[in-house]
Amino acid sequence: MSTLVLVADSDPFNLRLLSELCGTLGYDVMTAADGGAVLDAMARQRPSLVVMDAFLPVMDGLQVLRILKADAGLCGVPVLLVTAEEDTQSRERGLALGANNYVCKPYRPLEIQQRMLDVLSHSAPEFAFEPDERTERMVSDPLTKTGTTNQLHIALDYEFTRAVRYKHALSCVLIRCLNYAELVQRLGIDAPELVIAPLANAIRGAVRNVDHLFRSEAGEFTVLLPETSIDGARIVVERLRLLLREPGLYATGDQPVIAVSAASYPKEAVSDGEALIAVARRALL
Repeated sequence: MSTLVLVADSDPFNLRLLSELCGTLGYDVMTAADGGAVLDAMARQRPSLVVMDAFLPVMDGLQVLRILKADAGLCGVPVLLVTAEEDTQSRERGLALGANNYVCKPYRPLEIQQRMLDVLSHSAPEFAFEPDERTERMVSDPLTKTGTTNQLHIALDYEFTRAVRYKHALSCVLIRCLNYAELVQRLGIDAPELVIAPLANAIRGAVRNVDHLFRSEAGEFTVLLPETSIDGARIVVERLRLLLREPGLYATGDQPVIAVSAASYPKEAVSDGEALIAVARRALL
């Protein structure tokens, strides 16, 4: 039986993001824009998982959650509650009412997919499943546990649209091992473990929790920096350049040659996230 996820958010843009993330995992999707629509949808077809904003119109997510957990036929359906980053009160209330876990806005694609997998794998027997290797590879890069290329494209669209809508800055930083092909020839199958894994760990330690880190190519990483101007991105670039030159970082005698670049909207007059990354990529050359 296929996995059916009901996603509920009053913002059509957020609904599209959640639907895309479910679709990349091979899940079927139902959508609802308010609390009443959640209950109507579940009366027609019981989903495997509900991903629901705590603040829905008509009937908020916490009210819906209370009704679901009081219904003998629906109380076993796992619920992933969505709250604002700073809204600890709603998260605590939701968990007390029976939500299985929570995820925060602004959305982070890697986090959402990981939480969905975690909730489904620890649910009641009729919903629980063990994710296969293919699904796990869709959620994160197996070696570095960073986001995948597919998630990068989804996150780019989401963050760029947010930047335009709310008049925020958005920056991206690219980190590339320029001699990765040569290192692969010399080191063979050990090259990813000796070069890419420590590179990913170093980058992760140099950025914020709210930033998005992806392995965008075999020897390249992309970091999205929400609400960050080019000045902030340049600070990250300089921090990375210093950090990635530290002796002993890589477990190989062959020193990787690392290039780091950045681009920022609205400084760059680009129309979408892909164009923003293209500007940063050209700066690497």
